[in-house]
Amino acid sequence: MSSSLVSGSGRPPVQEPVRPGTSRSLRRRAARLGTLLTNGTLLLSGVLTSVIISRALGPAGRGEYITWQTWVATLGILALGGLPQALVLDRSTPGRHKLRQLLTPLAATFAVALVLVAGLAAMWRPPWIIVVAAMLIAAATQLGSIGPSEAQRMGRMGVEFNLARLAPQVAALLAMAALTLLGTQSTAVWLVSIAGLQTAAVALWVVTHAERGRSSTGASHRRLLGDSLRLAPGGVVTFAQYRLDLLAVTVLFPHELVAFYAVGIAAQSAVMAAGQSQGMHWFARRGRELTDRHLQLRKELRRTSATAAIVAVPLAVSSGLWVSALYGASFLPSVPVVAALCFVGILQSLDYLLVHECLMAGHGVRTSIYRLPSLIAVAAGFGLAHLGDWPIGVVALVPGVGYLLSSTIFFIAARRNPSTTLQSA
Repeated sequence: MSSSLVSGSGRPPVQEPVRPGTSRSLRRRAARLGTLLTNGTLLLSGVLTSVIISRALGPAGRGEYITWQTWVATLGILALGGLPQALVLDRSTPGRHKLRQLLTPLAATFAVALVLVAGLAAMWRPPWIIVVAAMLIAAATQLGSIGPSEAQRMGRMGVEFNLARLAPQVAALLAMAALTLLGTQSTAVWLVSIAGLQTAAVALWVVTHAERGRSSTGASHRRLLGDSLRLAPGGVVTFAQYRLDLLAVTVLFPHELVAFYAVGIAAQSAVMAAGQSQGMHWFARRGRELTDRHLQLRKELRRTSATAAIVAVPLAVSSGLWVSALYGASFLPSVPVVAALCFVGILQSLDYLLVHECLMAGHGVRTSIYRLPSLIAVAAGFGLAHLGDWPIGVVALVPGVGYLLSSTIFFIAARRNPSTTLQSA
């Protein structure tokens, strides 16, 4: 963590542990349950989204849709850098950030995203409507990260945090309902319609939830942008690992196999939705309520594994039934991918928790260094898979190797003395 993001000794003051049964403890449990329910809702809407698009466009069209959506959203998040983390960790601004504080760094990151999208369009030369859709996807991706970050920073991990995450998904479902009624089967039209409505929804959320006026206190927009640049390496490398498998599949395999892999990603997201609910609240607590953080971390890892496995095992075992029922017989080749990625989802949930623990322990920008071995392992694995013509179900296990390796490194790093890391980070 950059030293400019922390004040004084670099650690927040230690508070008394929250005793079970207190109103604060009950509120925290209610917020955790709310996040778990929201993750479940996002899961259901994500599966519904996947099914609707797959049914409307077929395997080839679905694969093309996934390819564009994945690449442009990835470029948008890479351009965003560490801005969401900078907003959460900003302790110099009282209350919420002003709208001007948010829009200036967002304009800078969106300009970077447009440059990256232009480069992608120059390589692939798509129709103009795809380029418009790509710009909208980048905008929705960037604006959509602000609402949850601001809610997390304010400690509003209940209704506000969860509604901010649900807003773009609701917008997507509304767009899909209209497209289904119209009966269009154009991938480009689906891309631009969904991204356009999502952009409008998240932009409205940012405008209505930011503070008005100008403030002479707190972090300026320049400082927020600078902090986001300092935090960018860890966030960018983490996101790169979370998307590397799907990006590699879109490059190495035809659209039909991309669509089958996407069905597995939907199942993996279900597992992650359950396991991630633990890590989200672990991050929000900022380490101030725990007297023995290492002991609590081990307990949290067990909870995360159990929660993720409760979802992963039934999904994997019953995949043949629900894939056929939801997606149709043409998507049955995705069954082995589903089983593999459900297992990967458990490892990814542990990785998510441990990388946030490293951030809270003061390792900051070093998280990008810690993740490099796993990125190299995953890249090498996909290279071997392509050269060896591995079955797609076996290919789906490759990211699991990366998550296992990075989780091991993060667990070891989190146990180091954070004081020395804080000073050097």
